[in-house]
Amino acid sequence: MNTEKRLTTTELVDEIRSSLTVANGWIPALSGPGGPTGVLEDAPLSEIARSLGEFASTPTMPSAVAQQLRRAAESAAAATSADSATVYGHLGAAYAYVLQAHRAASGDTTN
Repeated sequence: MNTEKRLTTTELVDEIRSSLTVANGWIPALSGPGGPTGVLEDAPLSEIARSLGEFASTPTMPSAVAQQLRRAAESAAAATSADSATVYGHLGAAYAYVLQAHRAASGDTTN
């Protein structure tokens, strides 16, 4: 029996946002001081989607990471205009892509 708790929509947004925050997000840290600055801790989903796309386009971003961030940006952007029945799926996909980007950044090739 699977006893893992499914993340809520709010928790998915919070998890994605935390990887992008100016103060301690791993994505801004990976892009270096010349990269985008990230988002604030209360950034709305539209800002999160925009920031993911911005980081995906950063020249210093490793290509495997950039590819996953681009997909995350597309999914997050789709969630901003999705109806309530599909928003969770878009956010779940965006979160999964962010996790894959993190694995790519750390050199973890296992699933």
